[in-house]
Amino acid sequence: MKKISLLLYISILATVGFAQQFPLQSQYQFNYSTINPATVGENDFYSARVSFRDQWVGFTETPNATQIFTLTKGYGVNGLGLTVFNDHTGGLYNKSGASLSYSHKVRLAKSELCFGIAAGAAKVGLDANDDPSALYSDVIPEFTFGAFYKIGNLKLGISVPGLLNVNMEISNSDDNRLYSHLYSMISYKKKLSDTWDVYPSLLIKTTANHNQIDANINFKLRNKLWIGTSYRQDFGATIYVGIDFGRLFSIYSYDISTNEVSPYSNGSHEFTLGYDFISEEDMEKERENERKIEEDLFDKDKDGVDDKYDLCPDVAGDKLANGCPDFDKDGVPDKFDLCPHLFGDVNAQGCPKLSTDESSIIAIALENLFFGFDKDIINSDSYTSLTSLAVLLHKNPSMFLLIEGYASSEGSTIHNLNLSARRAKAVQVFFTQKGIDKNRLVLDFYGENNPVNTNNTEKERAENRRVEFDIKYHLHNTDAANILQAEYDSLLNQMTTILNGQDKTIITTTISTNKSLKTESSSVALVEENLDTELIVPISTDNNDLVIEDTELIDPISTDDNDLVIEDTELIDPISTDNDVILENTAKNKYLVIIQVFSNLANAINSTTGNDLNYLSLNGKHYVYAFASKSRKDAEQFRSVYKKGCWILDPK
Repeated sequence: MKKISLLLYISILATVGFAQQFPLQSQYQFNYSTINPATVGENDFYSARVSFRDQWVGFTETPNATQIFTLTKGYGVNGLGLTVFNDHTGGLYNKSGASLSYSHKVRLAKSELCFGIAAGAAKVGLDANDDPSALYSDVIPEFTFGAFYKIGNLKLGISVPGLLNVNMEISNSDDNRLYSHLYSMISYKKKLSDTWDVYPSLLIKTTANHNQIDANINFKLRNKLWIGTSYRQDFGATIYVGIDFGRLFSIYSYDISTNEVSPYSNGSHEFTLGYDFISEEDMEKERENERKIEEDLFDKDKDGVDDKYDLCPDVAGDKLANGCPDFDKDGVPDKFDLCPHLFGDVNAQGCPKLSTDESSIIAIALENLFFGFDKDIINSDSYTSLTSLAVLLHKNPSMFLLIEGYASSEGSTIHNLNLSARRAKAVQVFFTQKGIDKNRLVLDFYGENNPVNTNNTEKERAENRRVEFDIKYHLHNTDAANILQAEYDSLLNQMTTILNGQDKTIITTTISTNKSLKTESSSVALVEENLDTELIVPISTDNNDLVIEDTELIDPISTDDNDLVIEDTELIDPISTDNDVILENTAKNKYLVIIQVFSNLANAINSTTGNDLNYLSLNGKHYVYAFASKSRKDAEQFRSVYKKGCWILDPK
């Protein structure tokens, strides 16, 4: 009966056991140095591993057992290792021995390449208890070569055990050799979330006449619990469980045999115990190295921001600016910063915000700036407050002053437009006489457009004969500023989508629309700050800029049949437009307090449902508003008490 078992065993080994010339493992990925000596110097501390395997339990009276012990340590670019093993296959074939390993590491820019060799001796033998003729014992030399390449979390390895092709001389035949094998391995670590990591790996064992594929995938929960599975060609599936305590870990696996052995065995069991002799300080260094590896692998520009969160992945930048260059360190990337060389506010597109005192100086200058009826001469009572504003400009050479001229509704549209231009020019002349560079004084004018009231009384008309000021730190016009902000918001929105792991994320960003320092005439003026919107879409215009620099001012009271024409400038009626505007009856010719803008009509309709809001369609966009009035003052009053971010849309 024993002879029959022996013949059956030899038959099975001939079919599936070509790799049994070397100890078989299911958990090689947890003790890779046993098959590749190039990895013994991977860690600069002592690492001990011991594995116990009972294979094909129940197949024979004497268990098929394998025990392997390894001890490794890295010394800078060098590494040393010791491996002791015993492989007992059911009383037929036995192999035990030990080897010493040496590795050398070549550090490249972003990766490591290691080479290693193991040399030792093994005692091999055949022992069939009922057949003395089958007894055999010998000691043979063993050599293994290995190479290992590591880049980030990707590992590639090849090794050649049985390098000498030693003939065991069991008989006079040349078929008793320990043939060299080629082991090819690839493994990878991928962080799936804050709690889960996945470790896929593949090992291919190759000889002259056969290949065997061993595919594995293991998951690690909270860096503590291992679970996984694998499939080995010619053998079957394996399941893994394990626990990692940091320095100490243990892994158990169970092989489910599906080959010719399966009717005669209860599967195979393997257990690995490992311990790293590493201090807490060194453990922290290891964790830091892992973090750096992650950063190096997914951070092309090496600025410490992962590429998937980096708005400028190819250019080194600052973390505060989402990985983009940020000269003034205010958190707004230079290419989206209207004031890239001035520390500013994120909600002002990177430009400084005025202090309370600075805002007060401007407010007082506005309150005390007066013009007579149909006049462009500044009242002398305005000089004191204007001089204070000039002093502010001298103290802050990076400031620009936007000067906007307006007129009341008496007279023709063209006449009032020219009158507002002359008033703005008069204010500019005042500041240049105070030593302010003309290039810092930018003019704009609107005529009777954008009144502050209804123009029904002389008092109201007097209020409309005005010049308004605004301090800015850049020369971008409104459209250009809005385009930059829209692009920046779009990139931030995409990044937020990645962070949240959602298909679509809508974010609301509070921005300043930044009145133009050289504005273009437009059918709709977006003139209020703090615009809360899903999408900023600048309203284009076909009108030319109205430029009055160095223009000879003509007496407005003229007997010529033609109205005043500013030299080299085509005056266009500021309230005319080629754009079709579709307004609901409740919104027609009214100032609207806008809270959101949508490019999709369905979104606009949904946002108004049940919220006491309305919407209008304008130039392909859908404006959601909370208040409508023919009086701008009423709209401004509503806006001042409305809790949410909003702005006023001028009906003209």
